[in-house]
Amino acid sequence: MNILEDLGLTKIEAAAYERLLRLGEVPVSALQKSLGIHPQIAYRAVEGLVEKGLAAAYRKKNKKYVSAEHPKKLEEIEKARLARLKDALPEFAGLMQAPKDALVRTSVGIEALRTFRRLAVDELKTGDSFLIISASADRFYTAMGDTYAETERKRIKKKIWKKMLASPADKERFEQDPFREHTLFRFFSDSYPTISTTQIFGVHVGIIIWTAEPVLIHIKHEDVAASYRHYFEELWKASTA
Repeated sequence: MNILEDLGLTKIEAAAYERLLRLGEVPVSALQKSLGIHPQIAYRAVEGLVEKGLAAAYRKKNKKYVSAEHPKKLEEIEKARLARLKDALPEFAGLMQAPKDALVRTSVGIEALRTFRRLAVDELKTGDSFLIISASADRFYTAMGDTYAETERKRIKKKIWKKMLASPADKERFEQDPFREHTLFRFFSDSYPTISTTQIFGVHVGIIIWTAEPVLIHIKHEDVAASYRHYFEELWKASTA
């Protein structure tokens, strides 16, 4: 269950939690035998689940028993983590102030968006990542036109990863994208209108404002890109597949 690993569980903890949901209350030894793992590994997995609030362990009849907490607990944990992230957002936002030596360009029109995407695919190397915060489906596809297929084919050929964070309202549209190879999607917990999109690669940050004629703010600076990349990763951890 990759979603459990995405929520911070180890592979063994995820397997143990899933098995406990099926088994109910059992001795730890029964869980260990069911998973076919070493007793010490089973006990460590149980301890990890207890620490995360996903299992309860107790002694009964001289044996250590364990049971899984209701899956709703996963949602509660994720909501608490998202709340902590929201509290930290002002600090992250402060990192985004462009230093004086940053190169900042503002362009208007769809050609600026197309040029920025071509730049990303040209500069990134095999295995690199292109990050997108608040991806917009229909407006972006419309703005890119035939250029989208061209750049995506080149991206896939170079095996560049595209990681996208978007509103759940756009999930179905993105899932229909024919160029999904080397692409990872995650979605925010709530749907909302997408008024801007942020794209990050290498030393570049592109902020697209979705006005009638889209506006692109292109920032070129290593530290600025690094801070946005860190911001993306925190949002990625708090989002769902």
